Amino acid sequence: MTDVSRPDRSSGTPPRISYAIARLQQLILAAVTEEVVPFGLTALQFTTLSVLGRHGAPLSNSQLARRSFMTPQSMHEVIHRLESDGLIKRAPHPEHRRKLPASLTAKGRRVLASCEEAMGTFEARMLRGFAANERSTFLQMITSAVRNLDGGFTDLEIPVPVPAPKPKRRNGSDSAR
Repeated sequence: MTDVSRPDRSSGTPPRISYAIARLQQLILAAVTEEVVPFGLTALQFTTLSVLGRHGAPLSNSQLARRSFMTPQSMHEVIHRLESDGLIKRAPHPEHRRKLPASLTAKGRRVLASCEEAMGTFEARMLRGFAANERSTFLQMITSAVRNLDGGFTDLEIPVPVPAPKPKRRNGSDSAR
């Protein structure tokens, strides 16, 4: 396995954006795994809870699989485990009895809130040194790139940061008055 924590000792040529993002993704996945283990979750289980929490309404296995970047087979295993742990519940769809959309239980919402708090701490460390408007711009740029590749976020509205007004400069004629 590749050690992603070692510094890159390249020839001084900056990495391609896709390489830097892939490296960041590896580091984030490792951090997510580390942060959610104390809550008895895997990174995929946390992702599933997070998708359910953000969506707010029950989602089918296929919807969860797409939004969580998993195969339907993998999602089936994740759903089964989350349901047996009491973190989600499934009930028959009112129009399609064979569909069993999943939703968070009260316990699932509590566990998700604790995980989200831990992830907030991790993200603060990851984005240390970024101003609030830079964080917003960074998120906007990443979500736009995902949209450009048809990877989702089409229904997500990211506010565009408004730059702070620049102080007005005094010209020489103001002091002559």
